[in-house]
Amino acid sequence: MCGIAGIILKQSVSFNINEKLVAMSDALSHRGPDGEGFMNVTDDSIRAHFYLLQNNYQRKDLSYIPQSKLPLNSDGVHTAFAHRRLAIIDLSEGGHQPMCSGDTTIWITYNGELYNYIELREELKTLGYTFISESDTEVILCAYKAWGTSCVTKFNGMWSFCIYDSIKHVYFASRDRLGVKPFYYINNTSYFAFASEQKAFIKSGLADAKINKEALHNYLVNGLLETGTQNFFDAITELWPGHNLYYDIKKQEFRTESYFHIEDEESKINDGLSEAELIDKISHSLENAIKLRLRSDVKVGVCLSGGIDSSALAVSIAEFNKEPLSCFTAIFKNQSINEEHFADLVTKKINGHHFKIEPERSGFMNDVDALVYSQDVPIWSTSTYAQYKVMQLASENNIKVVLDGQGADELFGGYHHHFIAKWNNLLSQGKFIDGFKDIRLANKTIPNAFTFYLKENLKEKYYFNKKHFSAFLKTDFLISHPVKNPFVYFSDVNEQLKHDIYKTRLKSFLKCEDRCGMWHGVESRTPFSDDLDLIKLLFSFNGNKKIKHGISKYLLREAVKNKLPKEIYSRYDKKGFETPMKQWMQELKPQLLAEVKAADFEFVNKQQVDAINTDNNFQSNLLFKLFILSRWQKVFKA
Repeated sequence: MCGIAGIILKQSVSFNINEKLVAMSDALSHRGPDGEGFMNVTDDSIRAHFYLLQNNYQRKDLSYIPQSKLPLNSDGVHTAFAHRRLAIIDLSEGGHQPMCSGDTTIWITYNGELYNYIELREELKTLGYTFISESDTEVILCAYKAWGTSCVTKFNGMWSFCIYDSIKHVYFASRDRLGVKPFYYINNTSYFAFASEQKAFIKSGLADAKINKEALHNYLVNGLLETGTQNFFDAITELWPGHNLYYDIKKQEFRTESYFHIEDEESKINDGLSEAELIDKISHSLENAIKLRLRSDVKVGVCLSGGIDSSALAVSIAEFNKEPLSCFTAIFKNQSINEEHFADLVTKKINGHHFKIEPERSGFMNDVDALVYSQDVPIWSTSTYAQYKVMQLASENNIKVVLDGQGADELFGGYHHHFIAKWNNLLSQGKFIDGFKDIRLANKTIPNAFTFYLKENLKEKYYFNKKHFSAFLKTDFLISHPVKNPFVYFSDVNEQLKHDIYKTRLKSFLKCEDRCGMWHGVESRTPFSDDLDLIKLLFSFNGNKKIKHGISKYLLREAVKNKLPKEIYSRYDKKGFETPMKQWMQELKPQLLAEVKAADFEFVNKQQVDAINTDNNFQSNLLFKLFILSRWQKVFKA
């Protein structure tokens, strides 16, 4: 897990490419505290360099090990790569990056983990390839040489990388299937530049901290962030999950194309299986996904909330781990959202080491600038802070890798609105008895499920909150872009899940996962979000089967039933990384209002701001977003 950056010139520029690259690397230093490397390409040669972190490399036999310091003079350089290393697999110098192929013709800077690298390496050996390191990076290089750009279809893992092929004079970049690892870029007439985080462009001066107006509108009004390739920063573009990028510098041809979309993988191949057969298949696939993600040359821990997802990971990891598992939990004493008891049950069952942290309001205010800076873009709620503190806790206890349950809800059907998709499906087919029975059974999960269903249907038809925006935001801002109703329900569970994966929840959650972990030098692995076999399996049968007897994530529960404490298996509530946000907002209201007014936003009705009522969830959330936006402005425009 690392930070990557690069600049490819299309024509002469006024800036020094190496100076810009160093600034980009510095901005990404938190992603890779274990090493720093650079690569320069001129028309005559390709050279690996170091800068500040290390100058005593011993492996003189490896072409990609730096032998000289990065020159201040960048005359003649048209391509420059940077890499910040968090050493996880092959801790030796053999894993240094940027890395090149044995013949030095192909170079890569790579962020991520290829979990099936051992199997791929063996396959490549049968094709005549030899290896000089134990790293997955070298496997990617050889896979590219063997199979070209289609190599990514063989990868199981999370990744973003850029390859320079000096023979073909092309650049090939790729991002993993659901977007666990980030990749951002700028493509203009003068240069193409890429980085793991947007701040690298801002701190290097390649882009200004200018907000994309549509993205701002989406954040404040529609509650959406990074749901398209156009970024919150006006000049920056995001490579979409499941996409490759190609740039031919000789022909000046640039394009991106999809290599993966769940829609293309959907089938009903497993729809005919009995429930027992399907659960058995899921159990084996999940075990394999977890086992692969335990491949590491450093210790692995788990983020444990006490819910089904993280508990399933913890008990499964414990079966494979010889040493006690380190578990990290955010707690909130004397709060209804506190899940400490459940996390304790799991830790006790597996004889793990339990580390806890209680995020507090004062701590949030002290950390909020660092939190916002770590995320690059604004956040919606203080739940991101709970995740941030859990990752900090892992780092403080010398754990560099954690597994997290992000993505389980979107695969197995874990949210209340997934019930609505099932009920819509049953009722639309005229299965009224089945539909109403299912709604009645859901009372154990959703209080007053029938009333909930009626209310959500009304919210989908009539966006009641839409009129409230005009009290606090100016009309010209509100009408500048479409106001979208957030209540969107399908009549198919799998369609609802895909919408969550690509259009609303998961992609943004994965962004927070990456930034919270990497800010503290912790690699977060998400088996529910990047295991190809598991993803394909969960979209190979009717999605209605994922919710049964009024119970969400039914198939996941059954797949790990015999491993879980009984009290965890029987949990039907849904909490996640919740915090006492409403209480915090009420207590912080005077300070937050003062900061929002001081920010002097041109789109805010300033005379109405004092009327915000933090007892009202809609108004409280709007105040929080305006406050975070004021801090974002301070952090990135100071």
